[in-house]
Amino acid sequence: MTGASPILRSPCLQWLLGQVFPQLRLWPVREWPELLARISGLEFDRFERLGMLAGVVLVTWLLQPAARVEAAPGMVFLTQLLLSLPLLLLVVGPFFFRRMRRGLDQAIRQRSGLTADSAREGE
Repeated sequence: MTGASPILRSPCLQWLLGQVFPQLRLWPVREWPELLARISGLEFDRFERLGMLAGVVLVTWLLQPAARVEAAPGMVFLTQLLLSLPLLLLVVGPFFFRRMRRGLDQAIRQRSGLTADSAREGE
């Protein structure tokens, strides 16, 4: 098992992760970094991939510059970059949360399957 991540030592971050992913509270905090790393390596399903692709296309379309822009190209690029980051977080972010919740549900099923199997072996 890997050592505790320094960032997860923060009580504020632990509280926030517990609020966003309530299923995470089923594990001790010391196991969270390993569990989150395993879940973040999970593949996106078809719905999540299509949603992210559509989200990126939508944000790109929304931030399309006007035909005649009198500002310097560098300034237009910087403005689009600064506007795209929060928009992408709002549009594409829910698909990342969906994948994390799906991974947590899968880990819960595996954990309950292991405890059920170990209880059967004890009989």
